[in-house]
Amino acid sequence: MLTSGSVSVAAWLAIAVASAPQGEEAQADGGVSLSWTAPAECPDIEEVRTRLDALLGDREPGAPYVRLDATVTRGAETFTLQMRTQTAGGTSTHTLQSPDCRALADGAALVAAVAADPLAVDRSLAADPIGEPALPPDEVVVTPSPPLADPPRPRGRLRLARFALRADGVLEHGMLPRLGFGPIITAGLIGPQWRVEVGAVVLPPRDHFTDSMRTTGAAFGSWGVRVRGCGVPVVKIVEFPLCGGFEGGQMTSRPLRATALEGAARRAFGLFAFGGGFGISPRPFIALLAGVDGIVALARPRFESASVLLHQPGRIGVRATIGLELRVP
Repeated sequence: MLTSGSVSVAAWLAIAVASAPQGEEAQADGGVSLSWTAPAECPDIEEVRTRLDALLGDREPGAPYVRLDATVTRGAETFTLQMRTQTAGGTSTHTLQSPDCRALADGAALVAAVAADPLAVDRSLAADPIGEPALPPDEVVVTPSPPLADPPRPRGRLRLARFALRADGVLEHGMLPRLGFGPIITAGLIGPQWRVEVGAVVLPPRDHFTDSMRTTGAAFGSWGVRVRGCGVPVVKIVEFPLCGGFEGGQMTSRPLRATALEGAARRAFGLFAFGGGFGISPRPFIALLAGVDGIVALARPRFESASVLLHQPGRIGVRATIGLELRVP
């Protein structure tokens, strides 16, 4: 009866997948007759016989006669072994396949040896077990990735408020008799997706005449302070501020030619502004912003001369801005 060691070796040798051409002739030695035909790259019959003798070792007297006819053929990727084993008990056939023809030669020797004297095979395997290669210890190899030559700048949400100072140019229609233009200086705080700011708006005076002869008129300008808050969705380096706020200040007038103004030359005004825009921040400390606001007048001063209306701000207007902003830290 085979031990577990011999059975495991037999199973390992019988696992394979293969095929091959022609080879050598038969030999007989005592009670084992061996016929071996195989391609040139396979072991020859002498090697098979040597392996067979090593498996049998010292045979018991009166061991049965065995005849083994083995043929190996070569296929595209594997060798195939066809075996016919004859003993006193009958004839059996076996087919093995393997990509390694030497494994098939070992399998043929083992089948013949087991058929001839299984106890001798058991003794030889126990005396000289087939060692398994020692497995290397588990290892974890960590290879750090090289740093990027130009790593992208992270633009995660800001965790603290930042200070901002911005200078805008403004074009405004509706407050003055003619298209007004001037500067806006703004200071503010910026959060992850919000901002609050206060700014000074100045529109220099522009001449306005009520008649074609340009005899009656005045130069109108304004200054004001605005306070507003914004929600600011951010996509990578692009910002989309949506803002609303109030503005109050004075509208100024200066008579031209022989015009006589009725009442004070400076009068208060107030308005509500709301709108949106977009900004680009290529670096954390700088941004370019542009926007358009609609304005609704809350206080509309009248300027008259000899009961003739020189100017009164419109109920609604529009304002466009573009500016550069510095941010710290």
